[in-house]
Amino acid sequence: MDKITSLYDWFDLNRDTLIKGHNGEWVLVANNENLGYFKEQKDASKFAKQKGLKVGEFLAQYCIPREQENNMFQNVNVEFCRV
Repeated sequence: MDKITSLYDWFDLNRDTLIKGHNGEWVLVANNENLGYFKEQKDASKFAKQKGLKVGEFLAQYCIPREQENNMFQNVNVEFCRV
């Protein structure tokens, strides 16, 4: 299992605790711990970089309940093509 999958699994296992009071924010996860909450994904990634973390060593995850996640991923994966 790769690192990102492992971090997502940890997030998902602890989702209810992590999103409590932070719905709609981004949580930064590394080494199976919460490093903080951010209003924007880019801010979480910038903080990870400041901490010396490299791509693949951290997860910036949007805090939403599990029921809403499937809808979000369906919307995110829409691809627009110019005809």
